[in-house]
Amino acid sequence: MFSFLDMMNHYLGYFNVNVKFKNRIYTVLGLLGDVYLFYVAFRWLANKYYIRGSLIMLAAIVLLYFAIMNIFFYFTKKKPPFDISPKIERFMGKTFGFDPQAEAEKKEREMTRGRSVNNIPANGFFDQKKVLPGKLTVSALQQMNIDDLVTRLQQNNLLDLDYSGLSERQIYQQLKTENKPIYATGPGALLPYFELQNQNGQLIVFAGMNQAEKREIGQITSVGLQPISEVKDRVKLYLASATLLGGPFKVMGRNQPIEHDQPYTVSVQLAYEKKQEGQREERRQRSRM
Repeated sequence: MFSFLDMMNHYLGYFNVNVKFKNRIYTVLGLLGDVYLFYVAFRWLANKYYIRGSLIMLAAIVLLYFAIMNIFFYFTKKKPPFDISPKIERFMGKTFGFDPQAEAEKKEREMTRGRSVNNIPANGFFDQKKVLPGKLTVSALQQMNIDDLVTRLQQNNLLDLDYSGLSERQIYQQLKTENKPIYATGPGALLPYFELQNQNGQLIVFAGMNQAEKREIGQITSVGLQPISEVKDRVKLYLASATLLGGPFKVMGRNQPIEHDQPYTVSVQLAYEKKQEGQREERRQRSRM
């Protein structure tokens, strides 16, 4: 019987089965195993091996209790009236699935991340109705600058590649429900320093740990759905944000999450302001000279 249960558990691992459905299968198999234990216990008692038979009977009764709890949990939406798990949790001094050390480390990471975010300089607040995404074209040298910045961020504890503190089980469940990659950087990390410069008619983005260490990380070629060449005479553009994306990420494999890697990228948001007619005319005259 136990060999059969072990075999079922082994073969179920080959399929991407919904977690709740898989637990229902395990509950049914557990009940079958419990029935076998009751049979063994009665056979021992019938042959007057009372101590062994009683011990096996006691184990079968305990397992039957937990099997019933699983039936309530996985097959119904009702709470069992005789659930003793809260008492067991109080007796053990912690909640099931709770790791004090892991929780303490997670809180420390959150506090460190919070302090880091508070120390990151910002380019100010802009009206979100006047903010559009920009397209950043990156050369090989500029990509190297981005990668170097990522290294510096990690060295200064400004970037945690910890999947937002999610455990492997939480990552597994999220991938099952949302079916989209989960990045180690989480939703992204705002760069400590960034600025926009106009160089020979090109809008170049600089970023770094601070203003003294800034380097080129790309050229803005479009804002919204329009090329820069079509809008630069009509609006003034400001760099509202520069967010680090990409890097390690996890997707759902056959049985469990698997990790891949991709180059780091920077997502930019541009705030715009319409130019006055006089400013546009002055710009046209300068272009003729």
